[in-house]
Amino acid sequence: MKKRSVFIVVLIFSLTNYAQNSREIDSIAVKLLDKMTAVIGELTAVSVDLETATDKQNDLFENERFLGQHKLQFSGSDKMTIHSRGDDGNKAFWYNGSFLTYYSFDENNYVTLEAPENTMDMIDSMNTRFGIKFPGADIFFPTLTDDILNIFDHLKYLGKKTVDGQECFHLMASNKDMTFQLWISNNAMYLPKKYLFLDKINHYQQFEGTFSNWDFNHFIPNAVFEFTPPKNARLISIMAKS
Repeated sequence: MKKRSVFIVVLIFSLTNYAQNSREIDSIAVKLLDKMTAVIGELTAVSVDLETATDKQNDLFENERFLGQHKLQFSGSDKMTIHSRGDDGNKAFWYNGSFLTYYSFDENNYVTLEAPENTMDMIDSMNTRFGIKFPGADIFFPTLTDDILNIFDHLKYLGKKTVDGQECFHLMASNKDMTFQLWISNNAMYLPKKYLFLDKINHYQQFEGTFSNWDFNHFIPNAVFEFTPPKNARLISIMAKS
């Protein structure tokens, strides 16, 4: 069954009734996306750092920017950890193929949820059921190219650009409601370097992320993906979305 990228699910409120008009799809951009997703799909284990900048509307109805630093680790098709630190709090996720645990370092509490047996299914399920967001994880979805082609009217290759001293292929997808830009490293691995999402219908909020320190196909012990509650940590519960 085709899965929807969490990138699309989380950031777009409703696109099911979106009427597509004239389309302009650049075949070079499609090939670059396919190459990137194919490489990521063949990685048996990966660790990467991610810096994010996320806009949220404050009490004055202005876009307030929240910065974050994250360490993402994946192993096989059923292991994941994400450790996050920043303006939105210090927290982490552990997924071992059966359960997902969320822990707040600031509040010293945690919740453990039964989860599907596949990382991508888990991410999709947890977002749909509980609204849980996993920073940057959407880029790892094998259906990213199809998701972009299904949602956006225009997909362009904008040439080579430099991000943090690294040459990248620059892509842009757009429609009347949103714009998504992606920079893919111009090297043998074709790994994502940076993404930028602009939500035109919600006060032009921006969601930005930059990847660094890729480490792939190394051994990550299974114990890394198991959560052990710290001393005096409180077990809490959360309600599924109605």
